[in-house]
Amino acid sequence: MAKHDFGGLFEKYPSIIAQMPEAFDSHEFILRLAHQNQVLYVEALYSYRDSVHRGEPTPFRVVHQILAQHLNACPDLVRRAGHTYSNHTFGQREGCAQWKKV
Repeated sequence: MAKHDFGGLFEKYPSIIAQMPEAFDSHEFILRLAHQNQVLYVEALYSYRDSVHRGEPTPFRVVHQILAQHLNACPDLVRRAGHTYSNHTFGQREGCAQWKKV
């Protein structure tokens, strides 16, 4: 059973994708989604506050992974266009998916 219902955030995908440039990466998308939907985003993070990976707390990692993977459920709006590296929420450079609008 999922710890959180992401439906409220997933409903925002079409409007956020419409605001994105023709090509964008998962980090850029998540940042815009979180900024424009702060309460829903914080609620998701709170649901995963006890998530741990290798002894470190990872609520951001878990939530961001779920949010990024859900872009695959929007084939009428975006398609995966490879892999890239960019700065994530905490400013660290990390790999992520690159997307193109359909």
